[in-house]
Amino acid sequence: MLVFVYLLGCYLGYGALFVRPEGDGDSAAIDGIAAAAVFLCGLGVLGLLLSWVSVRRGVLGRWWLLPPAAFLVFGVARLVHVQYAYPVA
Repeated sequence: MLVFVYLLGCYLGYGALFVRPEGDGDSAAIDGIAAAAVFLCGLGVLGLLLSWVSVRRGVLGRWWLLPPAAFLVFGVARLVHVQYAYPVA
């Protein structure tokens, strides 16, 4: 389950970070990037919760907390970037 969450987070992270709108008027791409970033943040929180339980029980190592934390940081950073780079007029 946790690996599936991480793979889905990688896919959404690619969509959020590497898709570029063709201009300021490309609202469909900007909305898609923002949606992918929001879902990436949600997967980051879900992954942190799932990982924390397993790490706390001693089943997994601490490094399993790194990918969901990175998803959360990259999602928030992309949302902030989209907000400043493409302000709503």
